[in-house]
Amino acid sequence: MTFAKPLIVTFSALALSWAQPLFALTASELWAEWQSQAAAMGQTVTVQEQITGDGSLTLNGYAMRYADGEVTTIARLDQLVFTETGDGRVTITMSDTHNLTVSFRPDNIGPPVDLNFALIAPDLRVIASGTAAARAYDFTAPSLMLEDRPITGGSGPLPVIDVMVALADLTARYEIDGTNPADLRYASNAAISGMSGAIQISPPPGEDGHLKVSFALGASTSAGTGQLGNIANLAAKPGALPKDFAASSALAYDSARLEMTFSHPRDAFTLLTSNQGGRLSTDVSRDQIDFALSAMAASTYLASRELPVPVAFTVGGAELAFRLPLAPRDQAQDFALRLAYRELAPSPEVWALADPAGAIPRDPITAIVDLGGTARILRDLLAVDPTAMGDIPAELVDLRINELRITAAGAELTGSGRADFPPGPIPMPVGAVDLQLRGLNALFDRLQAAGLVPIEQLAMARGLLGAFARPGATPDTLETRLEFTQGGGITANGVPLR
Repeated sequence: MTFAKPLIVTFSALALSWAQPLFALTASELWAEWQSQAAAMGQTVTVQEQITGDGSLTLNGYAMRYADGEVTTIARLDQLVFTETGDGRVTITMSDTHNLTVSFRPDNIGPPVDLNFALIAPDLRVIASGTAAARAYDFTAPSLMLEDRPITGGSGPLPVIDVMVALADLTARYEIDGTNPADLRYASNAAISGMSGAIQISPPPGEDGHLKVSFALGASTSAGTGQLGNIANLAAKPGALPKDFAASSALAYDSARLEMTFSHPRDAFTLLTSNQGGRLSTDVSRDQIDFALSAMAASTYLASRELPVPVAFTVGGAELAFRLPLAPRDQAQDFALRLAYRELAPSPEVWALADPAGAIPRDPITAIVDLGGTARILRDLLAVDPTAMGDIPAELVDLRINELRITAAGAELTGSGRADFPPGPIPMPVGAVDLQLRGLNALFDRLQAAGLVPIEQLAMARGLLGAFARPGATPDTLETRLEFTQGGGITANGVPLR
């Protein structure tokens, strides 16, 4: 057993060396890479002192400056340390406080105003890995906090802005792949256990108004991928959308809360809103935009001197989603729009204001509109000036009502249908829409009994419905089929309307 221990140590060392990347990253190489990337993006980076150690690089007095039009951003760190881990990676640590200054000239006149902030990140740890062409960064931080510092500069009295934003338990990964310089790509994901913040804005002396905003976000996760196109073009035109641009992102959170209070002698208001979780996703390219936003168990409260009573309501679920094609194509492209509010319940005070007698059922309100169709995009919508007159940028090919449902006060309207739009000087729909209305006569009876609507107006409404709708299969149900014919004709259950 004399040689057992030396043999074990030798084989362990060999295994470790074979496990390391073929091109191990050094601290100096990573710093050189940062400098090269900063120069390519138009940033100016300086350090006051550079100390090279055994497998480490310490930078004292780090500063980065970037100018974008009339706005200049300067970031400063007292110390930045790159440390090789021995397995082909580099750990990056830095001073707890990261100072940030944003300078601009209000109305492009006078001396610049400097907005100063501090990013406080104790125990923030960053690990770089991969190759120069395909770099990955892993972040961990028990807490991050953004705080304001005094506003300086300018030529007159300045507002007072107090800012505090904090998040906890950050873990994140960011990957940038430039293996193909003509097709720069990235991917990221992150998670936090929570975030909170508060912003207060007070006007300069002698002016009225004080705004206070506070917010909180529960445990959240996010992910994103993107394609940035050519590296050289991206560096040359950092503000332009690259030709091959594409970006997708998704955010999910457990809860959210927002409180906003504006104090003013005439226009004061208070807004409170919260929900029990939601999602946000986007998919953007030069070809189209996909957007989806949803929230669950939301509540809102708004009080203002201009309102007779505070407006308060809850919503069981809310959705907003759309798809919009942007680039011209020979073939028609899909578009879509969905708006949904489920179980919307106004407060008793709001109901009492609208219906003091309590004649209308207090059932929660649901409204869902889901539309789809195709359109022919004739011009690049990203390049269209909405204020300029010119040729129409798109033509509607067909439109579908996938879902229509409105439930309120004991009545319900549902519908579906489709219409095509043949080419022409003024495209006219050709198709049909089927509508069904339940519980309307019972609602009319309640409104009449409560005296909320004059009997003459109700009689006129009943007569119009009888002319254009037919009884359905169940009691207190009306049905209508609206047909759109060639030449602009419209019929309701076969009765011509136009």
